[in-house]
Amino acid sequence: MMKSNKGFTLVEIVIVIAIIGILAAVTVVALKPQEIFSNGRNSRRTNDVAAMNSALGQWLAREGIQDTDPFGTLGLTAVGVTALTPAGGIAGEGVAASTVAELTTAGYMQSIPIDPDGSTEYRIGVDDVTSPEHVLVCTDQIEDTATYPAATYPNGVFCQSN
Repeated sequence: MMKSNKGFTLVEIVIVIAIIGILAAVTVVALKPQEIFSNGRNSRRTNDVAAMNSALGQWLAREGIQDTDPFGTLGLTAVGVTALTPAGGIAGEGVAASTVAELTTAGYMQSIPIDPDGSTEYRIGVDDVTSPEHVLVCTDQIEDTATYPAATYPNGVFCQSN
């Protein structure tokens, strides 16, 4: 009587594992995980800027309208503060978003967000320090990806204004 061996040989198992490994490698390369993570960070940045811009708009509409110098109250026209000029980059311009306490103390935001890199703050400023008309909220950390191309976001800058 012949004994029937059921199961896979070691060679068959190795071949299946190799095929799965090749498929996994091709999938990882096709998905471009670095770009997916960059797009996620960029999306968070644009959402943060939009949320702060909305909160500033609400503050200006509800409380700033009663203020004789709302831009000064926000600290955006203080001595030493320069206008926010996104075309040339925003480093050192305007003020760090965390200094605009009216956004959180008045309840328009629970907290001031920081950039997903964990160290960079968003910038808030005005278009002209001597006679401001618009408040700008900006980030200069937009990463170059197919979804966020450098041509659309020169110097990684993304801004919204009221």
